Amino acid sequence: MNNNVQIAGHTGAALGVVVETGATAVTGKFYAIQVLEAATFTTFTENGASGDAMTGFSVPAGTILYNGLGITAFTLSAGKVRAYKMR
Repeated sequence: MNNNVQIAGHTGAALGVVVETGATAVTGKFYAIQVLEAATFTTFTENGASGDAMTGFSVPAGTILYNGLGITAFTLSAGKVRAYKMR
């Protein structure tokens, strides 16, 4: 069984991860954010996104938020996440 996640040439956590469990602002370039414990974002910035903001509501544990163009910044007010880096 193959559990690798491949997006734009990236496999799983080959380029590293950032685990955030507090309210520290995180910046970088990530292709996915895995919610480990129900999370509420106060900021969530991603490339190529339109519509309503991904802030102010609870995202359930087990959810994976993908963006092949890059998630560039996020801040939590609650929860725990694992962010997968991209080039």
